[in-house]
Amino acid sequence: MSICKSSFRLATALLISSSLFTTALMAADKPAEKAPEVKAAPAAPAASVATAPQANLPQLDKMDRNTLLATVNNQKITLGDALDARQLLPPQLSQIPFNYLLPTIVSQLIKQRAILDLATKENVQNDPEVQKQLKLAHDNIVQSAYLMKTIKPKINDASVKEYYNTHYANQAPKKEAHIRHILVENEAQAVKIIKELKGGANFSKLALKYSKDKSANSQNGGDLGWVKQDDLVPEFSKAAFAMKPGTFSQTPVKTQFGWHIIQLIEMRDAKTPTLDQVNNEIREQMLQENIQSTLDDAVKKSTVSKEDKTIEDLSGQKQNPDKK
Repeated sequence: MSICKSSFRLATALLISSSLFTTALMAADKPAEKAPEVKAAPAAPAASVATAPQANLPQLDKMDRNTLLATVNNQKITLGDALDARQLLPPQLSQIPFNYLLPTIVSQLIKQRAILDLATKENVQNDPEVQKQLKLAHDNIVQSAYLMKTIKPKINDASVKEYYNTHYANQAPKKEAHIRHILVENEAQAVKIIKELKGGANFSKLALKYSKDKSANSQNGGDLGWVKQDDLVPEFSKAAFAMKPGTFSQTPVKTQFGWHIIQLIEMRDAKTPTLDQVNNEIREQMLQENIQSTLDDAVKKSTVSKEDKTIEDLSGQKQNPDKK
């Protein structure tokens, strides 16, 4: 994950993405232009987008970013501006060839530049509420840029491989279990289901009949598949991994989700994933860990005074004086 794309560009994305998305969808619906069909479904495969002919079109990514595309009140809109705007598009649109999107992007940039000029002439930028929002946007951009500058160099192929060797390759094999469960609202109902199981009832059928966890039970009778201990909430994990394969829990297990009856089908040593299999996961984990440590370090280097009593009165939550 890139800090730059997720938060560094947030303020600009709010300005561009929604209106550009709508405009492009409207353009795509015009049959006379034989525009590509863009589905609203998330993560549509590129193969489902029927694109316009692309023969003999230039590779815009390799052209001079200063190439002039339009002028609004003597202000230039360049190919570089259009390329930057494309980076903010939703996934459904970013898979469409840039050559096809270019006219729509330029049209949208012209509208944004024109409305910005009108707003500036009316001094909208000096409105107190606008100034407040600008300050928030400014602070977010600067904070994100600092985090990106500080953290990005730490996450590279060498550091990812070192993380993999420490947390995956050189670790003892972890256990994973094949589990089914039934989730109900109260203990009494869970006890009743356990009695049915002891009487010979089929676990999967009872899961389909009683369980409120439809994500696991809608098709497969409560089957959670193969899971590791740290994939589960602690109470559930502790109970499940203490069982013997081929058994079900003799007493209900309570978690924040309700009351569970657990069936442990099988247990095995989990295979150590390859570096390629967990590369993105490691980078995400390293990113989160580095962000947290950078934030904590920044607080340690700062003079902080926190009004714990006031916060407690307003939130109803006891504050830890040592935690800033």
